[in-house]
Amino acid sequence: MPRCYTYIKFPKTGLGNLLLIWARANRFASINNIPLISSAWWGFRWGAWLRNENKKRLYFGYFKESSWLQRCWLAIKMHTGTVIKNPLIKQADTTQNLVYLFDTISTGNDVFADIRDHRQQTRQALYQLLHPAMAKQVEHLPAPVMGVHIRRGDFKIGNQTTDLSFFIDCINAVRDIAGEQWPVTIFTDASKDEIAPVLMLPQVTLATPKADILDLLQFSKSRVLVLSQSSTFSYWAAFLSDAIVLRPYNDWQKQLKNDADKNKYPEISWQINHEGCRQLLATALQGQSYSSNK
Repeated sequence: MPRCYTYIKFPKTGLGNLLLIWARANRFASINNIPLISSAWWGFRWGAWLRNENKKRLYFGYFKESSWLQRCWLAIKMHTGTVIKNPLIKQADTTQNLVYLFDTISTGNDVFADIRDHRQQTRQALYQLLHPAMAKQVEHLPAPVMGVHIRRGDFKIGNQTTDLSFFIDCINAVRDIAGEQWPVTIFTDASKDEIAPVLMLPQVTLATPKADILDLLQFSKSRVLVLSQSSTFSYWAAFLSDAIVLRPYNDWQKQLKNDADKNKYPEISWQINHEGCRQLLATALQGQSYSSNK
């Protein structure tokens, strides 16, 4: 029986933040070749209910869960051994009776620092983590041509929302440069009234209602992604994607992919009416055609 374990104790937070905690713990467990056990992914986020948000953030049935037996064993282990909280992601001592605990939301301006150079491995591990019912549904999700994530919900409280003019300008710019009316799929927790100016554009539709993880993974399959500022949901879709990414120019987060991937699938800090941004987008879109790839 292993002497060391990695344990994730999830706080009550959103899916993007949960995935960041999981990804760091998963990378740590992989480096040190020790078992990874987690608390339940699902649970009630009372704030989402009290604010009457469209997305209730239950996350039930999204992922394969650690068994109650494993969690009970870890509870004993944590009382009989030493617990090291949120260790650095590197080779660690695995010879003693230790539990490496991950329970803190990633903060700062580089939340992907520990996993950026392991994007493919992280993506593979995430798909393997999916509950079989979710994995089956993912296989049948159509890939959007242009995906747009408009984050609202609790972002409205702290005025973190990205202005609708950003999304409208990105959609129009892609279509103008591509010379085609690329169809757009909107992923959002907003009501239709909140984002009406975007929905009024031609060939813009809302993603079909489904589990948040399915929205995230479908969004990541888009050929072009338009992100909401400060949204870890947006960040994760971009991190997982092989796509052109348009981000608000004043987003506080550093680059999402490593340099090799970023050069292949560029991230553009989009500034409305900025000629340099349009030139970068034109280069990225060169030779791409929606009509010839239906």
